[in-house]
Amino acid sequence: MSGFIFTKRPWQKTRSCAQSTANALSVLRSALNAWLSAFVCVSVCLFSSTTAFASSSFSSPALSLPADIYKEERERFLAVEKKLLTYSKRRLDQLDNEIYALADYPLYPYLLRLKLDRTISIRNKREVAQFLQDFNGQPVSYGLRYKWLNYLASRDYQGTFLDHYREGMGAKLTCTALNYRLEQGDSEQDVLARVDGLWLHGESQPDECDPLFAKWKKAGKMTPNSVIGRIEIAAKAGNRRIIPYLKRQLPTNQQYIADAWLQVTKDTSRVRQSRLFPLKNKPYEVNILVWAIEKLAWRNPDLAAEVFENYNAKALFSNAQQHVMRRAIALSYTLDRLPQAQEWLQKADIDGASDDVKLWHVAHLLRVKHWQQVVDVINSAPLHLQQEENYRYWKARALEALGQTMQATVLYSELAQERHYYGFMASAHIGATPNLSHVPAPKNAQAMQSVANTPATKRALEFFRLQRNTEARREWFYLLANLPESKVTDAGILAYEWGLYDQAISSFARSGYWNDVERRFPLAFNDVFTEKAEAHNISISLAMAIARRESSFRTDAISSVGATGLMQLMPGTAKYVAQQKVTRSMLFNANDNIEYGVQYLRYLMDKLNNNPVLVSASYNAGWRKVLEWLPQNEALPVDIWIENIPYKETRAYVKAVMAYQHIYDQQLGSNENIFPQLTQDMIPSAEAVSTHPVTGTLQLAPK
Repeated sequence: MSGFIFTKRPWQKTRSCAQSTANALSVLRSALNAWLSAFVCVSVCLFSSTTAFASSSFSSPALSLPADIYKEERERFLAVEKKLLTYSKRRLDQLDNEIYALADYPLYPYLLRLKLDRTISIRNKREVAQFLQDFNGQPVSYGLRYKWLNYLASRDYQGTFLDHYREGMGAKLTCTALNYRLEQGDSEQDVLARVDGLWLHGESQPDECDPLFAKWKKAGKMTPNSVIGRIEIAAKAGNRRIIPYLKRQLPTNQQYIADAWLQVTKDTSRVRQSRLFPLKNKPYEVNILVWAIEKLAWRNPDLAAEVFENYNAKALFSNAQQHVMRRAIALSYTLDRLPQAQEWLQKADIDGASDDVKLWHVAHLLRVKHWQQVVDVINSAPLHLQQEENYRYWKARALEALGQTMQATVLYSELAQERHYYGFMASAHIGATPNLSHVPAPKNAQAMQSVANTPATKRALEFFRLQRNTEARREWFYLLANLPESKVTDAGILAYEWGLYDQAISSFARSGYWNDVERRFPLAFNDVFTEKAEAHNISISLAMAIARRESSFRTDAISSVGATGLMQLMPGTAKYVAQQKVTRSMLFNANDNIEYGVQYLRYLMDKLNNNPVLVSASYNAGWRKVLEWLPQNEALPVDIWIENIPYKETRAYVKAVMAYQHIYDQQLGSNENIFPQLTQDMIPSAEAVSTHPVTGTLQLAPK
């Protein structure tokens, strides 16, 4: 027997009840979703309390990791880890004593996992089962069950496979499990009842599912409705290749439905071809019409409106379906700033419409400065929408424009007590100082020590020391997902004091303690930001605000498109501003990343006439796109232009960066307040765009 199973398992000495929580993976996903939500919100994350913060700046204590008590064990861990990776499988059992000697080291379970990965075999099934039980749901076990089941399936160990299979492990393993259940004598009726969910999928399923689908079809469960349902899912997912196969599973008199889906997915304008829609199977055909008209609206709203009106006259669509199509047509006209926008917004903004229709109706009326209609549309909104900060702000702005100053001031004064973009804008309108509502989270040394002593915290800290930040964050998210709610804020304070700023930010986001402004907006890399910003004549607070929004000060952050590091720079962008080769590894260095990020801000400032709003929008969406968004004929007030930014992400981004910039001005002890200027500035029209005399590129700068 190998050395995995011990009479007394050493890792159990430090296991907490939190670590054995069931369904930890599900909870972890919720934690990750909450953390990601914290970065894209504007008002919820900034706003919570109305308690004033008296000081003009915050103090920042010296930050450092705790005393390193595992230095020797860490070196031994790395040595054993290297041996586990390089020794032949036959020699790995020789390492059991060295592994066991590290039983009290936080990363000990990772050595056990590494050995299991190297020696996975039916001979080790007891060890695998014990490991999966002892570390169920913990990051160290991620992927092991999947790897183990694939091994068992490849060798047809049916009983062991079924013992270890769990729901939700993907189509391949699910189909394997169901096939094994049939071979083991389970009720065919019970097993085939599980196939519906596997069938209704937009992609071709693994080969392991074919025998199940054959039995399912033979049992009469492959109905025309189920086939058409899968055609619809595949078409909407953009997987047209599977549709011809599915078409052959339909009765001859219904195969035209598959053809119609094929035609509109090739070209949505074909929805106007009435021959595709004989209306012999109306529910199925209507689903195609609704999908195609909605998609068509975004590239050709005129044609979409025409087709919609023609079919709507035949009373084919439900109210919900009409809302979908009217919304797409109305918003397409609005985003393109076309004259039909008002007509279609009025058609779309009715009871049952989605909330963003009301939002864009107001934004359009602001752009054309129909102030009374702004008030009327806001007053027609459901009460819960009327109470949101954006509607309260715009109602105040409209009332002010209509000369109803007293009512406007009342609304502004209420908003000015809140910590968010609209609250800061409202403060500027009445000449008040924005309210940061800073209330530090109470520091409980005993609770913080309790968090610090949890195995997950120790593992996260060790991974940070090893500069394995991905593994460290997995452990930290596991910690947050399994801590009692009362201790999550303590984890945030602990991370802040250790200098793990992104973990502090995520911890406060999970706990919902929004009012600790100092810890949620740390002065991370302050010396570097100060040096680089001053060298390039860029506002320090703007640079820090962008880094806070972009990465939460993660030096190793990488976006899905390849933006890298603290300020989320593309390597090509960094190379352009630096005028030299810049590697991705250089962008992981905080000093280099901030240097190139601030250089890029200087480049945008020069191109956009030092306008921080346009620069922020350009940092997110690109300066060429921002120049396209400039008003056509006349300048617009800054707040109205921001409200009409077509991209939802960029709209939220600009509002957040402006608010963050004010917070960082206060953090840095500055008396600067950008918001009074924002209430006075105008975004110039496209007529102000000129061509640079040397480079020939477009710019928004004095001619």
